[in-house]
Amino acid sequence: MKKVYEPLKPGRKWFKELVAHVVFFVLGRAFQSAAKLDAGIRREVAEWEEGFTLAMCILPKGPSMLLKKVDGRIRYAGWAKEDADLIIRFKNIESAFLVLTPQMGSARAFAENRLSLVGDVARSMSFVRCLDRLLAYLYPAFICRPLVKRMPPVLRPIRRRLYIYTLGIPFGL
Repeated sequence: MKKVYEPLKPGRKWFKELVAHVVFFVLGRAFQSAAKLDAGIRREVAEWEEGFTLAMCILPKGPSMLLKKVDGRIRYAGWAKEDADLIIRFKNIESAFLVLTPQMGSARAFAENRLSLVGDVARSMSFVRCLDRLLAYLYPAFICRPLVKRMPPVLRPIRRRLYIYTLGIPFGL
């Protein structure tokens, strides 16, 4: 008698998906808050056209984040999936987990083909410059140095970091 086995399906990585949801929320709210505080991020966002949307998502059917420029300011628009002007797609949850938990920088992830880009490359470079400045506020220097090519100069990092942590992320201010 021949035994027939069902093919095994891999289980969902619910912990990594939860971490990605939380990091996307924190990153979106922190970006919104830092765009108000930091002059370098404000300059970069000012060059984006009104109504510009940026989405980061994890394939297939993973968590996502949407940022919109409304009234001259960047706003975190939640996890809604819609067509965006610039879409950064992580190939899988494993690649996203390495980037979203500060184990690998975005430049290295792109070089290793762990993420793809749909949209204008110039806008993505502008976003990466903003992201580097934001990481300098979110993480201490010893964590941030391996993630970015060059540490951006940030003024008054303690006060701004405190503002982002206490008011920016929880309340979106």
